[in-house]
Amino acid sequence: MRRLAFVFAACAALAVPAVALAVHEDGDDGSLVVQNGAAAWNTPGSPDVPVVALKITGSVIGHVEGYGRIIIDAGSDTDAVYQVIGAGRPTDSPASDTASVWTAADFTFRAVGGKFTILIYGSAVNLVAAGKGSVRLAGLPDMPKGDGVYSLNDANFKSLPGIQTARLTIGSGS
Repeated sequence: MRRLAFVFAACAALAVPAVALAVHEDGDDGSLVVQNGAAAWNTPGSPDVPVVALKITGSVIGHVEGYGRIIIDAGSDTDAVYQVIGAGRPTDSPASDTASVWTAADFTFRAVGGKFTILIYGSAVNLVAAGKGSVRLAGLPDMPKGDGVYSLNDANFKSLPGIQTARLTIGSGS
């Protein structure tokens, strides 16, 4: 567990300069950072709400420390590369022929160099994304440790909202 946390911390440390470089190289690119996000899901009688509902052309790396589910869909983009480590084998999504679903506790993921739709449910969700696209975010403001925070396009960190946001733009010209 400590080794995995160290690996994620090292990847996150490397991602910050990469995000800065990506934003510098293409003025239209933006960034998204989510730290310790959580939203209601897998609760009988209530609808599942993703912490992050992301559509992006670019790259995303992250870690779900708590129990969670991730759905990654690269569509027909054959150049897109994605990987989930620590969550076993993926299952097919009933919503899309091209999406894969993983459900587990304590897993890392990356989706690099392509166009992706990514939904992340669960607790202790952390990610860094760079590119162009849109995102909807949600949190749990009544959590004892807080609901997590996010930064969009290098803005100051804000608390994740209790209800899912409207579509937010990552970068410009999306």
